Amino acid sequence: MSVTLTLSENGSIRIDGDIILKDHAGNTIETTAGKAVFLCRCGHSANKPFCDNAHRKSGFIGTNPPAAV
Repeated sequence: MSVTLTLSENGSIRIDGDIILKDHAGNTIETTAGKAVFLCRCGHSANKPFCDNAHRKSGFIGTNPPAAV
């Protein structure tokens, strides 16, 4: 199954597909199969790495074009 990452204009990163999410120590972070995962990219979430919509209160602007990979 393919994995799709979608960057919201001024919000989170949505991940759809069969993923395994691990923390910095290599521990698996529980996710629900078949359900999209939303990761924080503003840095203000109280539930990192997941988005808790803190970008709305912080005024996060994520409209700069992404850097080439």
